[in-house]
Amino acid sequence: MTAIAAATCIEIRGARQNNLKGVDLDLPLGKLTVVTGPSGSGKSSLAFETIYAEGQRRYVETFSPYMRQFLDRMDKPRVDDIRGIPPAIAIEQANPVKSSRSTVGTMTEINDYLKLLWPRIAKAFCPSCGREIRPETAKSIADEVLRDCADKNVLITFWVAVPAKTEPRAFFEFLQQQGYLRVWIDNKVVRVDDDPTKIKRLGARVQVIQDRISINQEDRARLVEALETALRFGKGKVNIVDLEAKAEHPFSTGWHCPHCDVDIRPPTPGLFTFNNPLGACPECRGFGRTITIDLNKAIPDRSLSIKQGVVRVFRGNEFGNSQKDLLRACAREEIDISVPFEELPKADQEFVISGEKRSGEYTEDDYENDLWYGVRGFFRWLESQVYKMHMRVLLSRYRAYTTCPSCNGGRFQPEALNYKIVVGKDLFALPEFAALSISNARDLLAKIEISSGDSTARMLCDEICARLNYLCEVGVGYLTLDRSTRTLSGGEVQRVNLTTCLGASLVNTLFVMDEPSIGLHPRDIGRLVRVMHNLRDRGNTLLVVEHEEQIIRAADNLIDIGPGRGERGGELVFNGALDQLLFRKNSLTGDYLSGRKSIPVSKKRRRSTSSIKITGAREHNLKNIDVDLPLSVFTCVSGVSGSGKSTLIHDVLYRNLLIAKGQATDQEAGACKSVSGAHRIGEVVMVDQSPLARTPRSTPILYLGLYDRVRELFAAQPEAMSQGLTASAFSFNSGSGRCERCSGTGFEKIEMQFLSDLYVRCAECEGKRFQPHVLKIKLHGKSIHDVLELTVSQAIQFFAQIGEEKTLSDPLDVLDEVGLGYLRLGQPLNTLSGGESQRLKLVRHLAESKTADDVEGNGDGARGNLFIFDEPTTGLHFDDVAMLLQVFQRLVECGNSIIVIEHNLEVIKSADWIVDLGPEAGDDGGEVVGVGTPEQIAKIDNSHTGRFLRNVIPSGKASPARTEGPRKSARKFERSFAYAQDDSEEFARAAETAPRFRINGTNGAIGIHGAREHNLKNIDVTIPRDQMVVITGLSGSGKSTLAFDILFAEGQRRFLDSMSPYARQFVEQLEKPDVDLVTGLPPSVAIEQRVTRGGGKSTVATVTEVYHFLRLLFAKTGTQFCPDCDLPVEK
Repeated sequence: MTAIAAATCIEIRGARQNNLKGVDLDLPLGKLTVVTGPSGSGKSSLAFETIYAEGQRRYVETFSPYMRQFLDRMDKPRVDDIRGIPPAIAIEQANPVKSSRSTVGTMTEINDYLKLLWPRIAKAFCPSCGREIRPETAKSIADEVLRDCADKNVLITFWVAVPAKTEPRAFFEFLQQQGYLRVWIDNKVVRVDDDPTKIKRLGARVQVIQDRISINQEDRARLVEALETALRFGKGKVNIVDLEAKAEHPFSTGWHCPHCDVDIRPPTPGLFTFNNPLGACPECRGFGRTITIDLNKAIPDRSLSIKQGVVRVFRGNEFGNSQKDLLRACAREEIDISVPFEELPKADQEFVISGEKRSGEYTEDDYENDLWYGVRGFFRWLESQVYKMHMRVLLSRYRAYTTCPSCNGGRFQPEALNYKIVVGKDLFALPEFAALSISNARDLLAKIEISSGDSTARMLCDEICARLNYLCEVGVGYLTLDRSTRTLSGGEVQRVNLTTCLGASLVNTLFVMDEPSIGLHPRDIGRLVRVMHNLRDRGNTLLVVEHEEQIIRAADNLIDIGPGRGERGGELVFNGALDQLLFRKNSLTGDYLSGRKSIPVSKKRRRSTSSIKITGAREHNLKNIDVDLPLSVFTCVSGVSGSGKSTLIHDVLYRNLLIAKGQATDQEAGACKSVSGAHRIGEVVMVDQSPLARTPRSTPILYLGLYDRVRELFAAQPEAMSQGLTASAFSFNSGSGRCERCSGTGFEKIEMQFLSDLYVRCAECEGKRFQPHVLKIKLHGKSIHDVLELTVSQAIQFFAQIGEEKTLSDPLDVLDEVGLGYLRLGQPLNTLSGGESQRLKLVRHLAESKTADDVEGNGDGARGNLFIFDEPTTGLHFDDVAMLLQVFQRLVECGNSIIVIEHNLEVIKSADWIVDLGPEAGDDGGEVVGVGTPEQIAKIDNSHTGRFLRNVIPSGKASPARTEGPRKSARKFERSFAYAQDDSEEFARAAETAPRFRINGTNGAIGIHGAREHNLKNIDVTIPRDQMVVITGLSGSGKSTLAFDILFAEGQRRFLDSMSPYARQFVEQLEKPDVDLVTGLPPSVAIEQRVTRGGGKSTVATVTEVYHFLRLLFAKTGTQFCPDCDLPVEK
């Protein structure tokens, strides 16, 4: 390992977290470091549970105790020492957001900038006539009148309201008293001192003539004076009457349409955010959806007749009276109750659903008069009974979220829609802009013309463009800003979070990422690499757990953990540059990168004689496509990110198959004409990488259902029978045999209040989970604890020796075959990686298939299961992918069918059949680009997948690579990054829309531009980093404002904004200072002067927080003594 200067690296010494074996490591600062190794080797233990945990824990400890109590308490890692670690931020795969209010726009803070930008650049339009509304002044009105009415005689009038029941005579007398002698009524001038009986009716208001003037430049002063007077008396409204054309030109100084006399709400930031009552739709309160009764759930099977109980809730005894009411009403209206409901006339169906009144609320009299209240009326009555628990439960079964009918899902109230930005001939309200794909929104925003004098609007627009550009760069340009965050995949959330961190412009920060390439097509990896390099070049350190070859090759430094998995891993195999790793013999990663090992291409592609046919799929961006998915083969669905793969397989195929099988779905099935062929498969199994368990009580032997047999074997031993021990005594989750102190977990949790909780080995059972008399029972010399400590490989041999091959050894043998032989039988499942969890789920099905010899491999009679995988290679090393592909091939050989959504070229090239979607993402995708074998897809010119397949299956045959030294490595490097130098139009647009003012911060300085906080007068300051800087000046000159209110507040705010949304909701939101731009700013810590006098209970210990630790120390380790005899008190 190359020695690195201590000042430029993070020193980790003796890391023993989970399976790490005392790892010593120097991690270079300011570099992109990739951590790789087999699944379960300890990568996440090192990157997240050791380095990230310690980096964030140390920085969070500088926060106030009040703030710390709300943040996630990171467990202190098991490590001897870590030095030189900067504040750390984790960007993980998981999607922690559950709130329906969170969108891509709110998560990236783009919405915060939009709500400030919209009032500055959007134009207001009247909701009635569509004319532009803009507040005028006397001078602006004069300029327009001089331009449009030059050399014409005009009247300047203003409106005066006429009180109700006021006679013309009395009103005219009032005007005379005010000095006005003429009014404009019915397109003519009327003198108020004439006979008022000629005027029959005045109306609600009358136009009073302020002046009559001939329009020319010489009389501009008179015109302005007349306009100012008319506006004053007309309450901001004035009218210009062209006497020749008899045309009127109304004007207003407020947000008011003078033509329609309609007021609109003035543009404030609160109007343009759905998280504010001013801007939120009043019906859905800014959620975009409302919860209503779903008639498809109330009447699920419309082939039934009314007599058969077509209304589901009316079946049974509880609401049987409503069924009788319906039958009586149908008899009265002569509706056939024996005909299937779907065949009844529309009017009769509407009668059953809406009732006799069809609208309005039903009263008690209506029920007493035997009026049919309808299915809707019945549920309205149920909603009035929600104070009863069982009624709320019943209603929940028939409710569903539907798009808000008031805002059509846009989340904003109608007032916000009056303001639109103008781009060419197109107008966009804020909800319409948010509904555009991010790439389209970026291009559109770049075309907006902003006046040169509005520097704030230009800064806001540039900041939004920068964030939109980052989103496109990381491969999520197909998303929309109004996309709910809870619907994003883990990979999408991670890349959106990466954009948030880029937008925060932090420096001197450690970013720890977990496979940011998840969900990205090989075409988009180059963009992601550039984004990570951008973050690194600002002076940050990136630590990335990754298996994608292109990202590994783009790293400045590589850390390889291994050499094996689980207990066979946890060692530092390599730390250094890529060219050195290629020659490391004991590195699996080096073997695959150098070509010493490879995943071969299948020599023979299977053929299918039956399929599942999807017709007319049109969910989301799918364009009414027809797809045949062959059965009894290995099928891969490919395409660029956002092309519609998950929509086709998850929403359309999987959910429609569940419905065809009579099973419930968590969400509505995707729209399509039909999905046929469900009868040709057995079960539909969706296999993901979600955790198998969240508690340490579940273990591999429990998950496979084998522990019951093990307990029976122990209970059958003579010693156990003589003591009366049954099988339940050998359970650590219940029963009388488990340790009572730790309840069978083997450890005790000690709550440390504001510190991380401690987990210590149980002192009574010493971590063995069971009571001593249970541990004395031996099965062939091993106690129940000894058996749980066996690895799978050891357990296979042990159970074979005692004659339990069929019941125990064979199922465990499948675990060994899929590469999980190193797992211990009693290892908690919550400690497994995603790849290990996924393979463990497959073991059950493999074990069943092993005994299903009667299942045919192909043919229409095949009744194997259909397995659906969504990116199964997530978290898997090259070697793990090879094992996973072997499992897939075994499943197919047993007569099952596999459909995989995948971007990994090694998986795609191994498939029997490919369905490639695209050609692009979002609105430009949703079409079938091609179907066929990998060799056939590789020949399609407009297929991005085919273009990359040509590099891995040349000539359609497997070509195992052999090591050829550095020349071979250089050639592979050139191939891997061939696409990264692609200067496409997309990249050109990204470069054009990048902001011109951004400073990277690598010049070693913090830049403050346009600081106006408190008394600061729009100052620009450059402060060098890594130096001691003193700010001085007179008292009250703005020193604390600059240091604390801007530098400290912005540094800590940006760090908190990069943390999880869950943590941020509890922390006091720091106000953003009044400053245009702050660049090159690291996370900050404030050590302020104590300017307030402490209370009577304030001491040095409370101020320094030593007192809190002393209380905890005495509570956990102190011994109580008797105050009288001074002897220790014992229980």
